[in-house]
Amino acid sequence: MVKFKMPIGLSEETEDFMKDVVKELNKRKAIQSIDLGALRMLATSYEMYLQSTQIMLKEGPIVMIKYEKAANPAQNIATKNYAQVMKIMTEYGLTVKSRSTISTMKSVEEDNSPLDKFINNSKKKKIGK
Repeated sequence: MVKFKMPIGLSEETEDFMKDVVKELNKRKAIQSIDLGALRMLATSYEMYLQSTQIMLKEGPIVMIKYEKAANPAQNIATKNYAQVMKIMTEYGLTVKSRSTISTMKSVEEDNSPLDKFINNSKKKKIGK
């Protein structure tokens, strides 16, 4: 089981999210100590995404910058960190789509079990007669 130390300064929401992520990955035996850096990046990117999203919800998508309306700079931060979060989550099978791909890969491997090979060979011999 891999233990993950939370980076300092994370919100409670990010800490709860990361606890769930680490618990799930440990349950599936999908992480090792070498993955701690990626988990730290996930935690940091998730926190930055949350913070920038909160700013945009408070200020709105358009803000005044030097007497002109402009896109809120927090949008750029949110977008970049969202992309990073999704990339890491996909890598570890933490999205619905990536989990289904992993399930599909497992079922293909299961089809090649010794029992399946024996059954398939028996079928081929019967067809060949």
